[in-house]
Amino acid sequence: MDFTFELVGESGRRQAHRERVRGLTARIEGREDVFTVHDVSVSGLALVDAERALRHGDTFRLSLAIAGKALICGLPAVVVRESCPDRKLAGVVFGTLSSRQEAWLDKLVLEIQKRRIDLRKARAAADNLEDKKKTDRAETET
Repeated sequence: MDFTFELVGESGRRQAHRERVRGLTARIEGREDVFTVHDVSVSGLALVDAERALRHGDTFRLSLAIAGKALICGLPAVVVRESCPDRKLAGVVFGTLSSRQEAWLDKLVLEIQKRRIDLRKARAAADNLEDKKKTDRAETET
């Protein structure tokens, strides 16, 4: 069955949901530069480029790592938005990925989303527990 649909408000430029993760870095193959990843999706990422080293149209392969441990290597990428003085982020889209690279990116973004959901649930449960304690104390004081 073939069908298409569009969500309300879906007319923006984003092609995929982006997630942030602390400690995620990108290294361009053949260069010494290591960039902090601002956010990542299955279609691209934003790199913190305070030195403005990346130029629109630059093509390269990059590796993603956390705490120095490589997660995904050899990702083909193209700079589609240069950083500027007021916003030091370069926009990068991935080129044609191998099925293995695509699967690893999907897994990375999904794991980040699951951890964020778990964290939100834990915070909500802690807040609910604190509210219950306050209610219990108020009831015993009256």
